[in-house]
Amino acid sequence: MSVIRVAGALSDAICVLSEAEERALRELSRTLGVDWARLQSELVFLRASAVDLAAVTALGDGPLCDDLRHGIRDRWQRLAGRSGVDFEGEIDERTAPYGQVVSDPQKTSGSLRDAVGFVFSQCCTDGDPNADLVHLGGAMFAALYDEVYQLLEAIDLAPTDTRA
Repeated sequence: MSVIRVAGALSDAICVLSEAEERALRELSRTLGVDWARLQSELVFLRASAVDLAAVTALGDGPLCDDLRHGIRDRWQRLAGRSGVDFEGEIDERTAPYGQVVSDPQKTSGSLRDAVGFVFSQCCTDGDPNADLVHLGGAMFAALYDEVYQLLEAIDLAPTDTRA
């Protein structure tokens, strides 16, 4: 399967909520008193971080992983260009806290799931941790990571042909 097709599918997994997921998250945002748009936006960055970690751990740090990451970023840039968003600065800035937790063993002395959930909660609430958001963020990160990791392990990715 081509890296470009997989990158497109993973971009959709990061950015697109199912109707059921959107309904549940809207209800949760009302129940917890968290701004819906902020919750939805933060979920994109949480998901992007989960996909990125799954790509690195499943494919290793090399050309195939780089191709996949580049394909995802290209698709995001096209989408952001249509909406006028400063894509590069925003995605790097907003995913940085998740990357720091993943790469810092001191911050993950407990479970990675809880550490990522804690960051998610803080990002959704201006730094005030909320146990329900910690659980939600950690569970969503872990579930998407597992699914993407298994997918990337199961398929035979064809590298991008750079000869043009």
